Amino acid sequence: MPWASCLRSMKMNRKPTSFKLALYGSLVIILLLIALMAVTKPNGKELPKATEAAVVVSTLRVHLTNTTDVIYLPALIEAHIDAMLSAEKAGRIVELMVDRGDHVEEGRQLLQIDDRIWQANLKKAEIAARDAEKNFERFKALQEAGAVAASEYDRIEKDSVTAASLLEESKINIEQCRVASPITGTVNDRFVETGEYVQPGAPVFQVVDTATVKVTIQIPEKDIFAVHPGDRMAFTVQPLPDRTFVGEVAFVATQADGRNNAFRTGITVDNTDDTLRPGMIAQVEFKRGDNQNMVSLPMSAVLPSNGDHIVYLAKDGQAVRRKVQIETITRKRALISKGLEEGDQVIIEGNRTLSDGQRVEILKPRMDANRR
Repeated sequence: MPWASCLRSMKMNRKPTSFKLALYGSLVIILLLIALMAVTKPNGKELPKATEAAVVVSTLRVHLTNTTDVIYLPALIEAHIDAMLSAEKAGRIVELMVDRGDHVEEGRQLLQIDDRIWQANLKKAEIAARDAEKNFERFKALQEAGAVAASEYDRIEKDSVTAASLLEESKINIEQCRVASPITGTVNDRFVETGEYVQPGAPVFQVVDTATVKVTIQIPEKDIFAVHPGDRMAFTVQPLPDRTFVGEVAFVATQADGRNNAFRTGITVDNTDDTLRPGMIAQVEFKRGDNQNMVSLPMSAVLPSNGDHIVYLAKDGQAVRRKVQIETITRKRALISKGLEEGDQVIIEGNRTLSDGQRVEILKPRMDANRR
């Protein structure tokens, strides 16, 4: 073969010339080109391209509509009154009258502190007060008869007033040895035991009134004029997701919270059946107003993309990428204010792996967007 002869000539020549080197390189390039052509065009024909498979999707047809602008705010349920009771006198507890979970009426005694010393002081004060009163009455008669100096009369009168004050103080000391409930409610906690020595100010009981509860929410600054005292608001709690409770707005804070610039708002709710418990978390339905020409879509239809939000439309058998603007998110639905037009078919299932222009096949139509 001519190529073999050339190669033998090159081997025999120990000092190849530049011409021979160039010839050898050209032969190698030609061989590579022939091999490449054999792979890409067998039998002189191009390989057929693979047919792109259509992605099966489900869609919603868009209809612009006016909707109520609703958001759900987290809230904390609190007792109407939460009274933390403390001891007023130092002493040893001699009796506990109630325990956790007991229902108590206003004024019911809860515990007794040893008051024997104060009882003894009371007896002394009573004797002193009686003597001072008798002495004052005697000097009063003498003063009216002009038989006693005015200064002496004033001293006796002062002694009588002082004795009466000491008697009243002794009664108060004894009263402070007992702790009574200031409200009608339930004993939520007890912090002491019988025989324990307590100091003034030491907590002894917690009593809560839950016949009415408070639901506290934080209203964003931009929505503050959408809520007013007397408004009715509905809410749910996690333990009872199928039950809706309704309360009345009792107050709206005048000043915003400096931490989040929101306004604290309190809702009162009747709880005579004792269903709601302080500490529960509620989701309050807050109606901010009306939205014009909006589209409500399931959140599954909206995809994040580089800080924006997009949806895919089904149009002429292809997926069409469309940027949208979310006005608000309500539970599992997004309220779209920009980016969609009447009649658009939004892909709501099968959209996660789509790309712009990809072939799609609609599996089955769904009810129109905005129809729940």
